[in-house]
Formats: sequence, C-alpha cells, structure tokens
Amino acid sequence: MIWSREVLAGVLLILVIASAVGGLSYYRSYKAEKLDEIAYRVYLFERGKVKEEEILKLVEGTPYEAYVKALTGRDVSDLIDDDQIRKLFLEKRAYELYREGRHEEALKILDTIKKEDFNYPSAQLLKALILEKVGKTKEARAIYVKLSAEFKGTYIGKVAYARFLHLEGR
Repeated sequence: MIWSREVLAGVLLILVIASAVGGLSYYRSYKAEKLDEIAYRVYLFERGKVKEEEILKLVEGTPYEAYVKALTGRDVSDLIDDDQIRKLFLEKRAYELYREGRHEEALKILDTIKKEDFNYPSAQLLKALILEKVGKTKEARAIYVKLSAEFKGTYIGKVAYARFLHLEGR
C-alpha cells in the first residue's frame, strides 16, 4: 500500500511537532539543572568554599547575579528592574561608600533618590549624617529639622530630632 502525500505530510508534521516539544522540554530541563548547579555553588560560596572571582563569573547573566553581587558589596542597582527596589540598593551603596570614607560619591548617589521614592526619608537621614561628618553642619541641621517635622513620632523623625539636638549641644 502506498501512502498518499497528505498522509505522509501529516506524519511528517506530527514528527516535527513532537521533536520540537521534546526539544523544548529537554532544553527547559537542562536549563533548570544548570540553575540548580549554580545555586549549589552559591551555597558553597556562602560557606566560604568557593572563591569570589569564581562565583562572580559563574553567576553572570543568571538570576543569582544580583544576589551574589549584593553579598560581595558590589553595586547591583543596574541589575534591578523595579525602580523602587533599585533605589533601595542605591541607598545601600551610598551607605557603603560612606563607611569607606567616600563621602562625595555617597552624596551624589543620595541625590538621585527623590521625594516620591519610598526610601527618601532614610536616604535624607543618611545624607544629613554624611554632611555632618564632612563639617557641613548647617546643611545637616536643615535636613534634620525637616525630617523631624515631617516624620514626627516615627523612627526617622526621632533619630533626626536626636541628631538635631546633638548639633545644638543639648
């Protein structure tokens, strides 16, 4: 019995679809397995059994990249899609720069955090602390006064008020 063209084309189409589905399934499985391997290596890094240079190269371009870079104190703001979360990491980076004594760099970063951002109050508090540290007490005082008035009764407001009183010598 000789098969018709339509039957052969149908069988061929079914084989192509089955191959594509099987290939896609295999690719997804392979990709998940690779991510599992990377996750295990990240775990080993957290335990001090994998070197920083090795893990940074391994996680590049994976979902683990931001996490590992944050663990190692690197800037991850360019890896974060959500604008508000990016602002949080910018504030964290500014704090790290402040701790390293790189005050001007920290202040530039803090200036990118605007009033509409959720972490504006804490970023302003950090900015005032840095200004105070570099001797710009008049600017720091103005920020403390503003924060203590706008956020009265909150943690930020109370810390700002305490720093203001400290500057006033009370």
